Amino acid sequence: MRDAVRALGSLPAALRALRDDDLPISPALMWTIFWIAAGSFVPLLFLQYVGEEALYTLVAQEMWAKQEFISTSLYGGGFGRPGIYSWLILLLTGALGADNILIAARLITVASTLSMGLVLAWLVRKIFKDGLLAAVSAAVFLSGDVLLYRGWLAYVDPFFSAFTFAAMACLWAAVEERRRGLLLLAVLALIGSFLAKALTGYVFYGGLGLVLLWRHANRRFLLGPLSLALHAGAAAFPFLWDMLLSKDAVMGSMLAQILFQLGNHDAPNLLTYVGLVLWYPLRTFWYLLPVSAVAVYALVRGGFSGSLRQAPIDIAAWTLLVDVLPYWLTPGSSPRYVMPLYPLAALLMSFIVLQSGKVVTGAAVKALVGMIVVAYVAALVGFPLYEHYIRGSYRAAAQMILDRAGREPIYATDVTSVGLSIVANLNVLRAPQPPITFPPSDFASGYVLAMQPDPKIGPVDRTFALGRNASGSRTRYLLCRGAACNRP
Repeated sequence: MRDAVRALGSLPAALRALRDDDLPISPALMWTIFWIAAGSFVPLLFLQYVGEEALYTLVAQEMWAKQEFISTSLYGGGFGRPGIYSWLILLLTGALGADNILIAARLITVASTLSMGLVLAWLVRKIFKDGLLAAVSAAVFLSGDVLLYRGWLAYVDPFFSAFTFAAMACLWAAVEERRRGLLLLAVLALIGSFLAKALTGYVFYGGLGLVLLWRHANRRFLLGPLSLALHAGAAAFPFLWDMLLSKDAVMGSMLAQILFQLGNHDAPNLLTYVGLVLWYPLRTFWYLLPVSAVAVYALVRGGFSGSLRQAPIDIAAWTLLVDVLPYWLTPGSSPRYVMPLYPLAALLMSFIVLQSGKVVTGAAVKALVGMIVVAYVAALVGFPLYEHYIRGSYRAAAQMILDRAGREPIYATDVTSVGLSIVANLNVLRAPQPPITFPPSDFASGYVLAMQPDPKIGPVDRTFALGRNASGSRTRYLLCRGAACNRP
């Protein structure tokens, strides 16, 4: 961690080193690459909503309006997940202002992503006693999908992953050093992962625990009375949360979501399923570029002089395999669901690169620099142009609806990313009015934002499209009922 801070003061020297053909690889250089990469997140803070980012800002808006901080809701209906991410969004929004709620959410995401890189470096120094491997691992983690997209997008996944990986890192370090304090931190972070999103943090953590019991010399530490008591408490916490605090059946909702994912709905027949299973490692390879290509090259050409079966790297390798297997066997699932494993993948790739000679290591470092250039171009030019010309303006759509509605109530049934983004903007523009909800079945007059026409609600008052809409998928409908339909 100290190396990461010191690197900020050695930026000029490290940048000059990048121009050398005989590139001197050092912790200072790698931490410089890490922090320069992190800088590409700054302009992305100010983009409009991307994808389903509005989910948790809407939850936060409704949480504040209702002054209900335990049970979460979306459009007034049950959301079925704990709200710790939305708590932090509200806390930061209080300092930045309600208009900047998306910036608040993205700042939390970015902080979570960077903390994962720093925790990874801390773990590597603890386990491997190698400052260079720690710095390279952090820099490799902050590349590929994490750098270009996943690490700044205001989804809950980076926040959840930060808790999950912190729990795993503390567990491994606790077993390594037989430290009870670290074991307590591991359990607290594990509980945090549940409060952040879902029960699957326990699955990742349990995978590492099983590997440690199998492969680590200090396995008895995990079976001690304190360890068993702490982990029993962590296992009981979600049930206690459901019974004593939450008004929603959070556990039931989470288990239903897990079973839905295991159902493999993207593979209706055996041939499709086999194709998805074969495609999964290739897709993962793509998301871990560019260093995944360098690492595979090193393994194929025979330049790799180490072994992934030697301690302690074997624990990382086996944990990665054990934890990714359920997602590999349900291959329709998004790569964001395995984000807690990205740090271990970065550690493995970094180990391979550093054990493969100077040429391979230099190629990996220069590939990271090239990725950073791509990230800055995407952040400063690519994403803004794409959002402007292809996606259109959600705020302009919200303003149009607001102008049309006047004093009439506004509701929404559109829960797609487009609808969520428009409603999040509407909630800001309409403040201090309460957040928009699903329409009551008996409402007498008002407007409803819908994805499709719905005669049960009322006739179509307005049709509007966002951005380039050749397929019609970004066309939305403003439905009306009662006196609202007679407004000029």
